[in-house]
Amino acid sequence: MTLLDVPFADVRGDTLCWTLDPVPCAPLASRTVQLEAGLSVTLSVLGASHQVVVRRHDRPLLHETIACGIADAAPLPAAHVAGGYRLESDAREVGPEELAAEASRLVERLSGRTDAVVAHFPGDPHAVTALALDGVDGEITWHTWHTYPQTGEIVATTTSYRPEEGISV
Repeated sequence: MTLLDVPFADVRGDTLCWTLDPVPCAPLASRTVQLEAGLSVTLSVLGASHQVVVRRHDRPLLHETIACGIADAAPLPAAHVAGGYRLESDAREVGPEELAAEASRLVERLSGRTDAVVAHFPGDPHAVTALALDGVDGEITWHTWHTYPQTGEIVATTTSYRPEEGISV
């Protein structure tokens, strides 16, 4: 787990935007996972959420950025499917105890994994952004979680990408 030294930038889960266009971002925490066939996946926590970049031999195939304040980006959809890419998102409101328990379980479950990145924002022990690879078998799957203690929201996404069928940048 990475303890960040920056303020939590997201205000509410419902302000998250989504784009597959390349967005230059300086990650606060990231991890690159090398896969087979020259593929790699970089999971990054941003000051305003996350970015995932899939590459083949250092050539970007896919950028997924979900964050607040992205110019020309769409609101985070509940679902999107196109060219080997599939995104599903779920935003829900929970009470403070449930949010704390879920954030703690998430941190515990992902701690020590070499295919995940977990970042804790200062000011609240349950302000967490986490990303983890889930599977690579013809399709790359990752999950993300964003907790918002100030509003009692948890936003989770599941993305699958088939590089052989997929869109590329």
